[in-house]
Amino acid sequence: MTTHKHLKQRIRARMAKTGERYAAARRHVIRTLALPQSDPAAHSHLPGNVPATTGLRVLLAHAGVRAPHTGEPYSEAMLFGIAGGIGVGVFSFFYEREDFASFYVAGRHRWYDDLAYLSGALARLGAEPLVRETSGAKAAAQQLHDALAGGPCIAWVDMAGLPHRGVPPQWSGSGYHLVTVYRADAAAGTALIGDLTDQPVEIGLEELARARGRIARDRHRLLSIAAPPAAGDLRAMVRAGLEACHDDLLHPALRGAPGNARLDALRTWAERLDGRGKERWERVFRPGPNLLRALCSVYDFIEHYGTGGGLCRPLFADFLAEAAEALGHPPLAALAERYAELGRMWSGLAEAALPDDVPMLREAKELYARKAELLHAGAGAEAVAGVWRRLGELEAQAREAFPLSDAAYAELRAQLRAHVAALHEAEVAAHGAIPQALP
Repeated sequence: MTTHKHLKQRIRARMAKTGERYAAARRHVIRTLALPQSDPAAHSHLPGNVPATTGLRVLLAHAGVRAPHTGEPYSEAMLFGIAGGIGVGVFSFFYEREDFASFYVAGRHRWYDDLAYLSGALARLGAEPLVRETSGAKAAAQQLHDALAGGPCIAWVDMAGLPHRGVPPQWSGSGYHLVTVYRADAAAGTALIGDLTDQPVEIGLEELARARGRIARDRHRLLSIAAPPAAGDLRAMVRAGLEACHDDLLHPALRGAPGNARLDALRTWAERLDGRGKERWERVFRPGPNLLRALCSVYDFIEHYGTGGGLCRPLFADFLAEAAEALGHPPLAALAERYAELGRMWSGLAEAALPDDVPMLREAKELYARKAELLHAGAGAEAVAGVWRRLGELEAQAREAFPLSDAAYAELRAQLRAHVAALHEAEVAAHGAIPQALP
């Protein structure tokens, strides 16, 4: 069976051959990886692109669940589509007194509720989630022990509490994240986890416990599969996933701010780039650390932050293409082409946010790609922390002298607005085509 030890070389070789950016090349390379057999405790570990989908894939593979159309473990793309596929989320945060602003973009179905996302996916697959929750650390440790007795489980954690991610401590409590836990060794004080990485990662049990207890709303939550599902009807599962995707883009269940999770959020973003309203970019993201942070966020959240590149659209296109072939349904293949093009458009927006002709912005883009590669390869906390430190130094430089004049910033905003407006139009058109493509 293929192991995952040489992914870095294979990904770089593909980048050199095709000219693809790191996220796209990695998505293609890991798509056909087999399950390694070297470690019985983690024999179902698989690298991935989207944390929740990858965790679900691992649990199903460990339980012996196989896709009806291949007889092999489900591909990440197929599970991504059955789980609801794509979504949208756009948020600006501005704390005027502190002069701190940040920006967030999301692209997965129900990105705002991992439990609902996983529960919905399992329901379509014919399985039930087994969720364990507690407010106490001692009970949480026992629940982890109990869950692992039945195989891997998904754990809700604070990303900043995972040492291998090297996240600066000031981000503690804000990094909502999922990992897969394979093993907990009380005698050694260690746990083995999967975190989209090429190989499983060893972490201290105490560190894992702190990370599990840090996010109040998700404190100590674990998810397992209650019982393996019977063989499902692929056509019904694909249809249900697409229907959930289509509905949530119209009627998101995001409490308090549903408008931020509808496709129209893209139109609002374009208007704010155009200088309209109190939340216009010219006011919120003034040249300096706030603007650098926003531009980096546009790039990172589209290309590297659990998306597989292109804000999940290429992964969704892979699902549609796989489903079209498995079901013999050409309309899905046509829809796949539309979402593949949308993926290229989103990646184009990411590239435009950090243009190569501005040295500071080009370096920031290279650093985010480097950080993603280091994390996937398991390079170690110090290497990743070094990237974070350099990004902090760039923020300090941006405070002293941002490398864009007012006129150049206005031109950049106009370019980004054109990208976002075109994306809104194309996303609405593709969304409207989903009902006609249902199998």
